[in-house]
Amino acid sequence: MSKMITNNQAFVYQIFYDEQSKAMLDPGFIPIDNTASERPDWYEFWVIYQFLMHNELHPDCWYGFLSPRFHEKTRLTSQMVYDTLNQQPAEGEVALFSPYWDWIAYFLNVFELADHSHPGLTDLSQDFCNLVGLDVQLRKLVNCASNGVFCNYIVAKPRFWDRWLWMADRLFEVAEYEAPEKYSQAVPHRPTEAPTQIKVFIQERFASIILSSEPFRVLTPAPNPGPLWLTTLFHADGDTVNKLQMCEQLKSEFCKSNDFDCLKKYQQVRKSIPFRTPIGFKVPE
Repeated sequence: MSKMITNNQAFVYQIFYDEQSKAMLDPGFIPIDNTASERPDWYEFWVIYQFLMHNELHPDCWYGFLSPRFHEKTRLTSQMVYDTLNQQPAEGEVALFSPYWDWIAYFLNVFELADHSHPGLTDLSQDFCNLVGLDVQLRKLVNCASNGVFCNYIVAKPRFWDRWLWMADRLFEVAEYEAPEKYSQAVPHRPTEAPTQIKVFIQERFASIILSSEPFRVLTPAPNPGPLWLTTLFHADGDTVNKLQMCEQLKSEFCKSNDFDCLKKYQQVRKSIPFRTPIGFKVPE
């Protein structure tokens, strides 16, 4: 089962856990039944990890593994995803469909956000990177729309997924056998849900590490700057939207040019953005 994408194919899967989540699926995606998950503590990581370990990927095909809440979080349909992939040149490798464009624009990177929503995640993620030989300083990463992503909302070709699987193998080994007490510690998830083991949020940031550290040809759909995304951390007004878009543009320019003046301007604009404080969230200084 596949969708033709110009000269290539896309296998975009959507995971469900029960009848309720099954009812949320987009019929244009390929359903994956995870109702009998062996490891619910790993959430969708377990599904992606098992698929990549046991299936050979075609080098010219696109693969993605989305949660049942994909439409709820992004307001994107399967047809919109396939239309975006059709915009990719033949040599394209990664397409990002991240929700919360405003979070990516405001925070320096997805780990700075983690410091405020999942305490301890950045330090443990850095320990993991050091342990497996990744030469990266997570607190200094600069994420923009082309290298920052949430929720594993990625569709990519095998070169990306090979790198992801390399990191997944090492995280699984460390979290299961070397330091399970560290990686199973509970951290806040959503105010209405039980805490989640911290390893889940580390693996959700794999893509942001990979795309910030290695060259990939990335496409991102234009973000919808409407109020849907601006109800949790920011005010839904035109001035806030404009300033967040400026933050995104300045960080994107830095990622291309390494011009630190762009980062200085970004920090100045960011300081002028009013910040709302949801329950359990620490306001950045």
